[in-house]
Parts: sequence; structure tokens; C-alpha cells
Amino acid sequence: MPADPAKQTPAQIIAQAESAHPATLYFLATKLMGEGRMDEAVRWFYIGQLRYRFHLASRPATLANDQPLFSALSESVGRPINEYAFGDVDAAVAEIDAALAWDAAHPNGFTSKERYSSELAEVRAGLQKLRDDMVARKDQIRETRTRNGLANR
Repeated sequence: MPADPAKQTPAQIIAQAESAHPATLYFLATKLMGEGRMDEAVRWFYIGQLRYRFHLASRPATLANDQPLFSALSESVGRPINEYAFGDVDAAVAEIDAALAWDAAHPNGFTSKERYSSELAEVRAGLQKLRDDMVARKDQIRETRTRNGLANR
């Protein structure tokens, strides 16, 4: 049985990230955020999100069980991370690119990249589209944040 991520250090979680359930990577992002390592938290959140979306896309039969956890984690972890990340679109884009690169360079011991290659390509394209939309809407994002009283870095 895998170790409880709540009892692990970020370094311990990173060491087993390739084979971890994607929810574990959300725990990692939360731990990094708690340590003030916000840019790393953004990167690992997006790695976790990418791998969780890939898991859900490749195994539709698990949706009933996994979708509620994915949604809860995306809200509870994703909201504060994205609030931080969108404060500097260029930095967020760099972390999304780093997340995509990490995922491409590392095996996925939880969901087979080879068996579900079309699902992986679709999920990666979705994250790339988010990144591209952020770049295209950079000024609008800054203006909206200012109107909403959120900091831009």
C-alpha cells in the first residue's frame, strides 16, 4: 500500500510522482503552497490535473467514483493556486509548460500512456489550449483581477 501523502514530505512525494494516483499530486501542490513554494505548487497542480484528467478520460467506468474527488480537489486546491498563478500570466504559462514537459519526460505508472495515447493527446491539447488562451487574454486577465481586487505580480 502506498504511503499516506499527508505524512510525506514534498521530496518524498516527488520521488514517487510517476506512479502516484493523480490526487497525490494535488496533496503535493498543497504542501508546496503551505511552504510558500508557490510556483512549484502551480507546476505540480497542473501535473496533477493533467494526469487526473487523463485518468478520467482513459477510464470512463471510474467516473462515478473518481469525478467527485477530482472536482473537490480542483476546487479546494485549484482555486487558491489559480488565484495566485493568474496574478502573473507569464510565470503561470512557464509553469504550465514545465508541467507539460515533466509529464512528457516521465512515465505514468498509474495510467498507460501507450494504451491510451489518443486520450493523453486530447488532455494535453486541452492544457495547451488553456495556456494559449491565457497568453491571448493576458491584458484582460490583469484588468479583471484589478477590478476584482486581486493582485497582479
